Amino acid sequence: MKSFNTSIVFIFMFLLVLTVSAQDDKVKTSLEFQNSETATRLVKNYIAALQNGDVDAMTSQLHEKVVIYGLGRDAEPLNITQHKDFFINSTKQYTHAIGGDLYVPLKIENSSNAGEWLLSWGNNTITDKETGKQIQIPFHMSARVDGDKIIWMRYFVDLLNIAEGQGFTLTPPKK
Repeated sequence: MKSFNTSIVFIFMFLLVLTVSAQDDKVKTSLEFQNSETATRLVKNYIAALQNGDVDAMTSQLHEKVVIYGLGRDAEPLNITQHKDFFINSTKQYTHAIGGDLYVPLKIENSSNAGEWLLSWGNNTITDKETGKQIQIPFHMSARVDGDKIIWMRYFVDLLNIAEGQGFTLTPPKK
């Protein structure tokens, strides 16, 4: 009987440890953290530089090892040099006007996405410098900040809006 009671106590303690450990691993999020103002300033400066066509100022907000997804023609990420080249080409052809922008700092702990983030939304109205034609592009951007630089970014844009703005049409399949 003593060994049965010992076994029950051992099982109870084991389950208690598992429960406490599982609670410690719970993903934690916070909108307020020590670096939130810096994160917000970095992304706002980045967006302002885009509107001003100042690619060097955009690049100065980025960590030298930044990884950027969602720009370009494929799913491969861009490094800092490729990002700079992308926006040099973009700002030669288009002006960018950001409106309806919103910025939300977020700290995530105990997750594969752990870090200090700045999430932003808005509309990027691009205007072709030669033709004056405008395309409004709704966007969402997630930026992870490391100290005082952006280390990781993901752009989410409405590709259908861009395609339609360039004259393409979406034709449903025939039944």
